[in-house]
Amino acid sequence: MAESVLAEVSVRPLKIRKYHGAFEGSSKSINKKRDLKCRKLEDDEYVRQYLKFYYQFQKSEGFAVDWDQFDYAFYIKSLDNPPRGFCNTRSPDEIVREATLFAIARQNEAKGTKLVLAEHIQANYQFVNGLLCWLTFWAVDMSSSSTPESKIYQAKLWQRGRQHKLLLFRLKPTEEEIASVEVEPPPPMLCEDSDKDAVVFARAGPEDDPGLPFVFHRTGA
Repeated sequence: MAESVLAEVSVRPLKIRKYHGAFEGSSKSINKKRDLKCRKLEDDEYVRQYLKFYYQFQKSEGFAVDWDQFDYAFYIKSLDNPPRGFCNTRSPDEIVREATLFAIARQNEAKGTKLVLAEHIQANYQFVNGLLCWLTFWAVDMSSSSTPESKIYQAKLWQRGRQHKLLLFRLKPTEEEIASVEVEPPPPMLCEDSDKDAVVFARAGPEDDPGLPFVFHRTGA
């Protein structure tokens, strides 16, 4: 298994195309450290950005978020551009690479494929009693033909220390499959401080802002 974990193509594979998907996958701000603002429920702009983030995350099932659109930190974050002090022992690149290679090795073991990593696209994460990662990447199945073609794969992986659990491994869904995903309005935002308004959400109507899939209302504490 050690050999399969380290399997990567040494040259750029054939027919590797620029990734286009629902919400461009690669993070344009990967080299820019931005200090994101904290949750501010009384700020309408925070709620508007949260709605966009929530829709993108749910629509892509966690794999594609256009992080450059957002000025606030949410419960899911970019592993390509994590906050300062995220990890003192390994770089984000090392964490992403290790997680991706582990997911590929487990898939090869389970399905008898010979996938090798070609190019990283995007990684998102959440702390859930460990690190929960959503990984999107180009890979090549060397067993498929004499001229293997790069394809986009997605993997969801949980890890804590030496423990790893592969929760999902798949080809990236087609645009039609992504478009067919129904996203429900997010659950209400509840305030810890009873003096502040709670916020509830509903689907946007034809008279609402066309840039937002949902609308929000402040209901009172």
